[in-house]
Amino acid sequence: MRNIILLMSCSVLAMAGVKDAQRLYNQKNYNGAIAQAKKSTHEYSNPNLHLIWAKSAKALGNDLEAMSAYERVIMLQPNNIEAKKELARTYVALGKHKLAIQITEELKEENVEFEEIKVANENEVGNNFKSKFTLGLGYDNNVNVHNDTGELDTFFGTTTHTNKLSSFFYLGMANIDYLKEFENNIYLRASLNGYYKVVTKESDYSIYLNTLKAGVGYYKSGQYNFYMPLSYSALHYLGEDLLRIQSIDPQIDYMINDNFIVSINGKFEKREFKTDRDRDDKSFALGATLYYKMDKNYLFFDSEYQNYTSDSNNYQDFTDKTTYTFVLGGGYTFANDIQAVATYKLRVSDFEDDIGTILIPNTQVREDTYHQVNLKLTKQISDKMSVFVENEYALNDSNYIPADYSKNSLMIGIHYTY
Repeated sequence: MRNIILLMSCSVLAMAGVKDAQRLYNQKNYNGAIAQAKKSTHEYSNPNLHLIWAKSAKALGNDLEAMSAYERVIMLQPNNIEAKKELARTYVALGKHKLAIQITEELKEENVEFEEIKVANENEVGNNFKSKFTLGLGYDNNVNVHNDTGELDTFFGTTTHTNKLSSFFYLGMANIDYLKEFENNIYLRASLNGYYKVVTKESDYSIYLNTLKAGVGYYKSGQYNFYMPLSYSALHYLGEDLLRIQSIDPQIDYMINDNFIVSINGKFEKREFKTDRDRDDKSFALGATLYYKMDKNYLFFDSEYQNYTSDSNNYQDFTDKTTYTFVLGGGYTFANDIQAVATYKLRVSDFEDDIGTILIPNTQVREDTYHQVNLKLTKQISDKMSVFVENEYALNDSNYIPADYSKNSLMIGIHYTY
């Protein structure tokens, strides 16, 4: 008798969860319907609950959340035609045209005509442009990346060194990404990136960096992705066209499961200094990243080994070095589409040269330990626009006095995606 009562109670709870979510949806309280669906964990095996969740997210314009919910509906109820149609529409809205094709092929096998996506297949599938732009205003307390004047004067035995320079700055960033998919899961991807930091007090410390990257890749949906790009960068800094960078950056991503992704990447890089070719170098790097996704939240750990060697006959000090870089970070999304992201970066550099000068000999080999903490808070104000505040603190602990410094920058800005 007790077991019968328990089963009846569970059934009542289950029905209440779906009914309450449906009632809130009918009242156009879409946030309330989603909240009810999320807490109705006892009813997660009911496709109707996830269908209400999906329709509510769609009504709010949250396509990613709607996509996940529709996918759960189909997992629980593979023959739900309407859910498949809505999922295909959502894939198109998100630019996931390859996945939209897969859904339409399934519908064809079930003798279901879906004209809306047929048009998308002919006109849109396989081509995808995305762009993101950032504008910011910030304050940097050490834009010239200097140690204290007293430390520098003592080290060099002179009194001619400038102090740390603090200044406001403007930041502009642009990213344009192009993806072309071919048959057999082969794709072409290219991107153009611009980073422009304009220092108001001293223009020589403004940074202008442009990067063009393009390559081919191959993927197997839900399993792995391989991408082999070539990149070319041009940096204008210290009032001149400082250097050019060419690199090959192979990368393999492997999806362990729905939550874990591991990435292994390499880099072969060559740097050419426009006005001082004696500083030219080349490097090899090998890295790995572990990424863990939890709904809208994530954690990641990144590590990289990189070795630099001089590419000039006239060797310059501190060119040959080995670096070990580790980055730990994560993002958490609060209510009202507010996201907090925190990262900590540690880079240890071992150099081949000692820290002595002609006037002050010292056979101690140079060693640097770089720490960086970045905190960012972002508020989504529409599907395409968000505002943010970001603070970054950096400390380079070095036994070579000119390279020993700390700095902090605070910035507010806006992101726009198209």
